[in-house]
Order: sequence, then C-alpha cells, then structure tokens
Amino acid sequence: MRSEAAARRLYQLLYPFLLIWYAFVVAALCAVAATWPHRPIGSLDEIPWWSHAIAFAVVAASWAPVSAHLDRSVYQLAFGQRDNAYEVAGHVSRQLLPSVAAALASTMSLPYVEIEADGRVVTSHGAAPEGAPITAIPLTFQGHPVGTLRVSARRRRDRLSAADMRLLEDLGRQVAITLHATELSAAVQQSREQLVAAREEERRRIRRDLHDGLGPTLASLALRLGVLQRSIEPDPAAATALAAELRADVRQATADIRRLVYELRPPMLDELGLVEALRNLTGLPRVVTAPDPMPALPAAVEVALYRIAAEALHNAARHAEATGCTITLATDPHAVTLTVTDDGRGLPGDYLPGVGHRSMRERSTELGGTLHIGPAPGGGTEVVVTVPRATR
Repeated sequence: MRSEAAARRLYQLLYPFLLIWYAFVVAALCAVAATWPHRPIGSLDEIPWWSHAIAFAVVAASWAPVSAHLDRSVYQLAFGQRDNAYEVAGHVSRQLLPSVAAALASTMSLPYVEIEADGRVVTSHGAAPEGAPITAIPLTFQGHPVGTLRVSARRRRDRLSAADMRLLEDLGRQVAITLHATELSAAVQQSREQLVAAREEERRRIRRDLHDGLGPTLASLALRLGVLQRSIEPDPAAATALAAELRADVRQATADIRRLVYELRPPMLDELGLVEALRNLTGLPRVVTAPDPMPALPAAVEVALYRIAAEALHNAARHAEATGCTITLATDPHAVTLTVTDDGRGLPGDYLPGVGHRSMRERSTELGGTLHIGPAPGGGTEVVVTVPRATR
C-alpha cells in the first residue's frame, strides 16, 4: 500500500513539473524577445503568440522521455527488481539466511547459531558461551552435502537434548534448501560473469586480429596497387613482379578472413549440417552414427558439439596414439549426447586435465551440460558430453 501511495504521488508530480517547464520556456522566449529592438514587452498581453507555440512544442517533445523515466521509477518503486530473477533470488537468499540463523537462535533459545558452506561461515548469530560444546548438524539436499549447521549448548558443560536434536535435524532440512538456493544463485551469477568475460575476450581477440593483421594488410594492398598502376607503362617487368606479390598477399588476406569466420562458426555446419561436418573433420578415421533425420539443434549446441568432437579427435591422435574412433550422436526430447570413443592406449594413471580437456568442459558447462572423460569399455578413451537441446 505504501508503494502504491508513493506511485500516485510521483504521478501527481508529473503535471506540475510540465506546467513549470512550460512557464520557464515561455519566460525564456519572452526574455529573448524583449531584447529585440522596438519590441519591448511590458505586460502579459504583449507576450508574442509564437512563444506559446514553441513552449507547447517543447513540452510535448519532453512528455515522452519524462513520462517514460517516471514510469520506470514508479515501476521500480512499486514492484522492485522482479524482472531480474537472478538478482532477486540472490538478494532474497542473502537476506534469508541471516534471518534463519536469528530465528533458530531466538526460537530455541540458543546462544550461538552458525551456517557454514564450502569451508566458510555463511552467516552466524550470537556468541557461544565459554566452554559450551558445539554441535554440528550436516546439511544435505537430495542426498548431497551442502553445508553444516553448528549450534552451541545453552550453558557451560551442557548438552542439547534428544528433542532439541530432532528439531534441529528437521529444521536443518529447510536450512539446506535455503543454502542450496543461495549456492545456485551464486553459481548462476558466476556463470553469467564468465560468459560475459569470455564474450568480451573473444571480441577483443577478433578486434586485435582485424586491427593488427587484416587491416594493415588491406591498407598495404591499396598502396601497392597505386604503385602498380603507375608502373605499368614505364616498367612492365616491375609491374608484373609486383602483381605477383599482390596476388600472394590477397591470398593471405583471404585465408585470414576465412580463419576469422571459421573461429566464429565453422562454415561446414551451415553447408553440410552437424553430422556431415563431423564426418569431414580432419584427423583419425571414424564412424559417425546419428539419428536419421537429425533433429534441428540450436546454433550454440551445434558449435559446442563440433568443437568438442574436434578436440577429442585431436587428443586421441596426438596423445593416445589411436588409429580410429567412433562418434555417436543420440537425442531425446530434452537433450543431445555426443560420445567419442577411440581405440588408443587410454588415459595415463597420473592423468591431469590439460588445456584441451578444460576447453571441452567449459563449452559444455556454458550450455548447462555435463562432460565425462574416462576409459572406454573396450579400451581407449571415451568422451561423453550431454547438453540441453534448448538453450536460454
């Protein structure tokens, strides 16, 4: 109710503001007109008619931006930030956990309550009495540990009763849900930041390639074409040699453009489709199995699967000494799974993920998918990536 009253007051301010703005424009125009020779303005009746017309036009032009800005302010005041679900969820979670800890301490008369996650204290309330034992209650969500609830006894050398422990375990399940929601919100925010950073880094790389590589090459070509034009008649032999050099430079510039285009999106995906593009990858001999017909996939999913398959083939040929591999695509209404199995020597016992494996994992994680790299059933290495068919 308070936000609705504030909204009404803000809307009521719009009309006086426009009237004041109208009067200000008229006064300014009259002040300008009064400085003209033989046109002094001594009373309101002498205000020129055109000043009202101009003031009305100015106010009319100001109406849309002012009302739009005010409308956004009113909406923000009345309804908060509900359009940004991630920020709302994070804000609620951050406010909720301290409230949960305070409510536990107050309701059960506990001097100290602490909620811990990932080895750090998320929130705490009160202070433990000196010498009072601390009881730790694991917090789990759907069978997975998400944190620990720690509470202290009410007095020194005192212990919580069995009824207290049962109640805390029951409440711990609700705390675990809240803590899990907080972690999800933080993970989503971190993922968004990583995506933005990756996108900006990619833009910076493309800009650097265009500015430092392709741009100077094309500028040099333009200058040398001018030299070629001037040297055709006086020195045909030198013009012929220069034309050959220019032809090689044009080929290099064309190759650079194709490389930039390929890094943005492999052309084979548009020309052949995902299945045929996988069959035409360079590297090991392979057998590609896929549904027929292959269902349409989002562009981001196609690029991720293609890049992961290419990286898996590269690793199999370079590190696993494989002689062949099998690529299998499987789909269901919600996800698509790519499996790359090679016949190499498998992962070493002291295996540590390298740059290629981290790149594959990042590509799958960006789309909300999963990646598994491990030994294949018949020997060799198996890479299995599953991503949702619908990207957000």
